[in-house]
Amino acid sequence: MADSIQKENTTREDNRYYKLYLIRDRIRHGLILHSLFNLLIRVGVSINPYWIDVEGLHLTEEPDIRDDKERYRIAPVDQAIILELYENLHWNTAELKERLTSDYHSVGLFREDALTAFMLMRYQSFAFRGNHISLSENEAYLENMYTYEDYRGRSLAPYLRYQGYKLLKADGKTRCLSITQYFNKSSQKFKAKLNAKHSEFWLHIGLFNKVSWNFRLKKYPGAYPPGNES
Repeated sequence: MADSIQKENTTREDNRYYKLYLIRDRIRHGLILHSLFNLLIRVGVSINPYWIDVEGLHLTEEPDIRDDKERYRIAPVDQAIILELYENLHWNTAELKERLTSDYHSVGLFREDALTAFMLMRYQSFAFRGNHISLSENEAYLENMYTYEDYRGRSLAPYLRYQGYKLLKADGKTRCLSITQYFNKSSQKFKAKLNAKHSEFWLHIGLFNKVSWNFRLKKYPGAYPPGNES
């Protein structure tokens, strides 16, 4: 990939009152339960059901954009931009910094010089709530998909995801894995647009950052993540 490109625009996420926008949007998009369970995590209790999903070019066609597609381009995103967004959203920046030192690739969707959406892609392994899974040579893990508030409603995330599939295929990665949390309705709708398929259903339980369990509750027909075939 080419050298990373900086974000040129000021977005709503930079606003000091952005947390108020988040509360409104979570209510609008049915994310109340998801937010409540995230609050439990802050006090040391995690009850988190989730799917490991399979995505890729073989499952979907290229999505359309509700805008002039000619004004958009794909390019890497600088680490500083990703960290800035994490800080504005009050996400775990320490966890992100650890991820950024591993084998990862960033890809963003730019409308001319303005960054509208981005995601991260891993090649070797991934972990979710202590569930560590190694990836085979033809696999990649997709995470941290985000569309800036000012550009939502244009179907940019599915389009960027699809372009990510194409970049991965050029690197020999033909099978993509991702996590979809049970209570994250927005993520489920996004995955449905790409015709993503459930591979496995898991439940994570954690207590006060001292003990953590992951239970696989169900396998779905088809291919499964490496190291978890049994």
